Amino acid sequence: MPRTKRNITIIDGYNVINAWPNLWDISKKSLADAREALIDQMAEYKSLSGEEVVIVFDAYNLDRPVETTEEKYGMKIVYTKRFQTADTYIEKQILRLAQRHKLKIVTDDSQIQILATSKGAARITSAELAADIYNANKKISRAKRADFNRNFKSFPLSEEMIEKIEMLREDLDK
Repeated sequence: MPRTKRNITIIDGYNVINAWPNLWDISKKSLADAREALIDQMAEYKSLSGEEVVIVFDAYNLDRPVETTEEKYGMKIVYTKRFQTADTYIEKQILRLAQRHKLKIVTDDSQIQILATSKGAARITSAELAADIYNANKKISRAKRADFNRNFKSFPLSEEMIEKIEMLREDLDK
């Protein structure tokens, strides 16, 4: 019996933090806060995409003798061991998972992107991930607005009240 392919997204955490201006600003004050902000944003991405998400953070210059993994919001958060980069961890995962699952790698590192595509994995940049999140949020906003409009018309309201609500809605859309 064949296994079902899982949709897995592996994210180079510090790569994204350094590429996204809002996270970069946070990291100047506190790298831990920037990591948490990224984890929170990726939890939202996970809920929108339905994909398994793995976020990898370097511990290359830290005194962490072993790789540590934690689970948060249903995502796997990996802190590599000392002298191991996120890139080497991601390379191993590409070689291990790309043939059996639908793998997406989020990195701006060109060598990792080349390896990913050569092994059949998809690759996207940090900017493309930001655009995906933005577009998903816009799609949800449009769906909510359509639901509101559909439900709104089912209530018995006076013409005057409908005009006022329409004016408010137009002001909000600006």
